[in-house]
Amino acid sequence: MSKRNAYRGLVLAAALSVVACAKPPQAEMQAAQAAIEEAKAAGGESYAPESWSKAQESMSQAKAEMEAQANKFSVMRSYTKSKLLIAQARADAYKAKEDVASGKVQAQADAQKSLDQARADLDAAVAAVASAPAGKDSRADIEAMKGDLTALRRTLDEAQAATTAGDFATAKQKAEQVKQQAAAISADVAHAVHRTKRA
Repeated sequence: MSKRNAYRGLVLAAALSVVACAKPPQAEMQAAQAAIEEAKAAGGESYAPESWSKAQESMSQAKAEMEAQANKFSVMRSYTKSKLLIAQARADAYKAKEDVASGKVQAQADAQKSLDQARADLDAAVAAVASAPAGKDSRADIEAMKGDLTALRRTLDEAQAATTAGDFATAKQKAEQVKQQAAAISADVAHAVHRTKRA
């Protein structure tokens, strides 16, 4: 073999070596994607939104870098940066999953606070309606309010059931609904009492 042919052989071997080393890190990407899915299943979107968003952003960057390298000529590809970004995405996904626990504790505390306030507001509304002046013109309104209060009591029970089931977002949403409507009923009764006194 001539020196020229030997040189060509070495160049070809080096090129093939580069190509062989520049294989896309599919296994690492799959592991990172699995970590992302685990964080989502744990409730990352609801209970650790900041960490979840960061993990999503890291994964998007990793995918973009992988695609950028895939579009290059084979001997020019390098997945070093891709691997770093994938590792970051995986770490961020694990962080989001860990943050879910503390996020759930806070969500539970917020839901319970809303429930307690809703219960107090509903009791106040019930007391207000019970003491409202029941004149001929207001009797129908009072009966309607009593019906609304009964419906709100059911909604409050649903909120409590949601809390027990661990659905703190639904619990808080329903409790807030009870608070707003109970406060509105109390305000209506207070307004009616004021008008009666003026009359």
